[in-house]
Amino acid sequence: MLFAATVRSYERKTYMTTFAIAGLQLKAPNGGNVDLMVTEIDAMMRRFPWLDMVVCPELAANGTDKATAEPMPGPTEQRFQEVAKRHSIWLLPGSMFEAVGEIVYNTCPVISPEGVVVTRHRKLFPYCPYENGVTSGDQHTVFDVPGVARFGVSICYDMWFPETVRALAWQGAEIILHPTLTSGIDRDAEMAMVRAHAAQNQCYFFSVNLADDVGVGGSLVAGPGGEVIYQAEKGREIIPLKLDIDYLHDVRRNGWHNLGQPLKSFRDSQLTFPQYEEGHDSEALKALGELRMPVRGEGR
Repeated sequence: MLFAATVRSYERKTYMTTFAIAGLQLKAPNGGNVDLMVTEIDAMMRRFPWLDMVVCPELAANGTDKATAEPMPGPTEQRFQEVAKRHSIWLLPGSMFEAVGEIVYNTCPVISPEGVVVTRHRKLFPYCPYENGVTSGDQHTVFDVPGVARFGVSICYDMWFPETVRALAWQGAEIILHPTLTSGIDRDAEMAMVRAHAAQNQCYFFSVNLADDVGVGGSLVAGPGGEVIYQAEKGREIIPLKLDIDYLHDVRRNGWHNLGQPLKSFRDSQLTFPQYEEGHDSEALKALGELRMPVRGEGR
């Protein structure tokens, strides 16, 4: 099944030591940006021909209007397949609205250097109540770059729910790719989450936001100790980085600077978590009321 994890067993293999990923913090209007993105990626590859992968922001290509939803495969996705094949790179062109009959998903394709869509991630947590009318995905998406690492995909609001990133790490994801479109003052909180997810799951976390005026920038890449590898400003930026895979494996084996080993402790724990048991409700959370748009003057 396309949306399930692409590899169902986990075997340690011999890996290359580095992998080069660039984030494109695109500065563009809200939609109609496919030609611009192709131009930007072409220019990026001329300047940095050693790149292995490019990651773009959420809804960068077609914007935030659900009327732009297309089936997948579809013309926008196929255009990016051509780009990936032309440059022989892995490409996550950000997400776009996917139409499945009357249903709309917020979906990010993962395209191989051969121009093949190897998987698609449907956003698990649409940003409700602002992203109403978008259906939640139901798969935690991982894929392998052979000889490199296992990657996980997360979109924007997904990471506000720590269980989503832990599920990717549990499946073996070592690098989390996270297209986002954040335009509000909560980007500061998200940057804290990026570092926390990276430290808690001993992974690289690559969060790529849109630049102003649609987004607020602040793309952030964190390492497996939660350290900041690079933090962007608000405007257009190209973020080309070589990630050290051997370093990541050492952190997972021995802890960051030989300190905590949280993945092993999680693996070995016998704790159960009642909030995940079927039929177990939270009276405290029920008391919060329905999920809806706030009303002016309410709560004063």
